[in-house]
Amino acid sequence: MGKHRAVVIGAGRIGAGYNWHDDAYTHAGAYQALRDRVELVGFIEPDPGRALAAKAHWHVPVYEDVPTGLMALRPDIVSICVQPDQQNAIYLQLDFDGLKGIWQEKPFVAVVKEWPVPIQVNYMRRGDSRHQDIAFYRSGGKLWVYGKDDIHTRCHFEDLAKFWKCELEYRVFNGPCAYIYQATKEYQDHDNSNGLEWFDNGGVDGGECFKAMLGNLLDHIDKGTELWSPA
Repeated sequence: MGKHRAVVIGAGRIGAGYNWHDDAYTHAGAYQALRDRVELVGFIEPDPGRALAAKAHWHVPVYEDVPTGLMALRPDIVSICVQPDQQNAIYLQLDFDGLKGIWQEKPFVAVVKEWPVPIQVNYMRRGDSRHQDIAFYRSGGKLWVYGKDDIHTRCHFEDLAKFWKCELEYRVFNGPCAYIYQATKEYQDHDNSNGLEWFDNGGVDGGECFKAMLGNLLDHIDKGTELWSPA
């Protein structure tokens, strides 16, 4: 099986690491980390500064608009790493012919009536084994979150509460994000514990979670494995 070809739409911080210190915590970095399975072949980015930075750093071509970039690069997978209010416009320009999957940065807010390819929404905590353990073996209970009052932070934990099937209490805090999970009383009684777990500094290794989420999307495409975070 040959490598999949990947294109990142949006060469900002999360897509390409623009003005960001950690390549691993980006879509481009995940493609590079899994280069035995997938090849980053280019970006689509209309902003000249971001486009130049992505081309210089990742050594792949950058196209200004979606139709031209997709026609030239012929990707199997696209990452969509634009702002929420730009997503609809991107989806309207996608050519699904030959496309095998989409890696969609959160939050996914585009109004899409139907999509003929799988979409993996990058709620990265779903790719972490510790978080998966709670979802699969201890769902229910309550989640207390101390985090910033913005859509990019809140959406992660609204999704996590869905993943864990638990109650969410969100408390605004402008420092490093932290959260506490308390298991149901039934689990506490069974496990002879207070059922509390503490997660600090975001709770995960972002680079490892990005690789895991991308790997799961590739497994879904190649083997039919169930997606961890489908649209």
